[in-house]
Amino acid sequence: QRLLPSSDGSEVFRSPAAGALHTLVADHVIQGRVVFPGTGYLEMARAAASTGSKKPALHGVYFMQPLATETPELQVECAISGGRFDVRSGTLAADAALLGSMVVNCSGSFEYGSKGRENRASFAEVRGLRCVHAAEVGALYDAFHSVGLQYGPAYRTITHAWACGDAASGQLRARLLNQGTDVHPADLDDALCVGALTGGSGTSNETRLPFAVDDALLRGVAGKLWAVR
Repeated sequence: QRLLPSSDGSEVFRSPAAGALHTLVADHVIQGRVVFPGTGYLEMARAAASTGSKKPALHGVYFMQPLATETPELQVECAISGGRFDVRSGTLAADAALLGSMVVNCSGSFEYGSKGRENRASFAEVRGLRCVHAAEVGALYDAFHSVGLQYGPAYRTITHAWACGDAASGQLRARLLNQGTDVHPADLDDALCVGALTGGSGTSNETRLPFAVDDALLRGVAGKLWAVR
């Protein structure tokens, strides 16, 4: 992303949708279109709001409008101001300003120094439940595909999964390349997908996507990559 000059004190980071950004999300296909994942907005906002050792905690994040990345000349930008952020998109006019038809795709707030909510779970806890059973990962992705979540190989990172009622655990494939991110959107997206294995996920045949995130905070961790709900 490129930092743009601003007259109102805000910071604006802009990136063309084509090229590296499209490559990052090309396998996140919804109803036949490459749609920027909500987890990508979280990573974009976290990166834009990070300042040296100050790391932001995101709050009240809403995914407002889907962003299809194949639009010609599309630009995506993240604007940071007064503890809030907006991710918006549009095409460029002749003077390199975004056109008035710019769309806000994601919006939320952030703060520094927040420890976030402690809501820890472990694979050992899930494995210790008597009703736990191994889930068929291939069948999980087939079910997603049948309702329009047509993930390509880069967005199929769950290798093993287990479930028991309202608890589920999954192991993600080890990542060799982060493609310029601290948290690759595909990994966080599949962490959310594990929730489909829980008893409360429902059986609707509609295409269901998350529309909001209450809190998101990145902590440094070591070891294997796991997703636990």
